[in-house]
Amino acid sequence: MTLFLLLVICKYPQRYPSHMPPNYHRQKPIKDFMDRNHPVVRAYYDLMDNPPSAGEFKKALRRLIEKDPFFFDPYLVLAEMLVEESKEQDAYELIRDAYNRVLEIITDESGNWPERIEWGWLENRHILRAISHYAYLLWEEGKTTDALKLFRQLLKLNPNDNQGARCAILALRLGLGPEWQEEFRLTEGPTTYRALDALKVDDWFTRNAKKFPEEFDWLFKQWKESGLL
Repeated sequence: MTLFLLLVICKYPQRYPSHMPPNYHRQKPIKDFMDRNHPVVRAYYDLMDNPPSAGEFKKALRRLIEKDPFFFDPYLVLAEMLVEESKEQDAYELIRDAYNRVLEIITDESGNWPERIEWGWLENRHILRAISHYAYLLWEEGKTTDALKLFRQLLKLNPNDNQGARCAILALRLGLGPEWQEEFRLTEGPTTYRALDALKVDDWFTRNAKKFPEEFDWLFKQWKESGLL
């Protein structure tokens, strides 16, 4: 399974908020979305730093979901644990639930998405992770058109692309499956088989992206204008 491999290429400057304006129940889309603070975040990170036994860990994650169903990292961690237990359908339902709740807080009453949900705001990262997980789920289910559409949306939301949505788009356009990352996994070191070789991935992307200018020319132009190239 590659559904839960989070490809994070943090090459670009990030910003951090000093305040969290409300973004909920809007009638019109906003240009730049920034999520509110979630009081359960501290409890979540405390749990991740000192995880109990698997059974208690899952119960604690479910309690966090019940306490704040709009903080999505507990969904994703619990889903990963369920996959490891061969409970894929239960895991997929969690990811779908998280994604549907994402739509509740980022879209307006007409279903329009924000123009930007930047990774640089720490409060947004759980949202972007949930979108990425759902896109990979669609890919796993063979819904490649829907997955491609969602990865394109994800890239437009955060053009700095700390999650590697551009690589998923390229892999889909090349006809690869959601296991495309396997050849780039690190084979030694503390993150063996749990992370990717970012330099190899970047080289693969650079060599192949030119085949699809309709996908990536806008991105390279924006990076150049922003001084990222």
